[in-house]
Amino acid sequence: MLRKCTDEDISDKECENVIDPFYDNYDNYLEEYVIPEVIALYIASSFYRNAMWEATFKQHFNSAFDTFNLICKNYKKKWKLKLLNYSN
Repeated sequence: MLRKCTDEDISDKECENVIDPFYDNYDNYLEEYVIPEVIALYIASSFYRNAMWEATFKQHFNSAFDTFNLICKNYKKKWKLKLLNYSN
């Protein structure tokens, strides 16, 4: 791992103490703030645009969550391609 302040790599133990908590915090933020907002927007927007079909709330929730996951996967692929093109 690289630190922004030094030229040294960090150990596995430092990674566990620094990087892992960072990712845990990031995941918690997504779960608590971003994903609920995206799902609420999806459901509200589909309702107001008359694009909601007859189904249970759980089915609508799962559709919204699947869409969120699909967008994230596509974004990662697109970002990876940009990085690969940039490195050439």
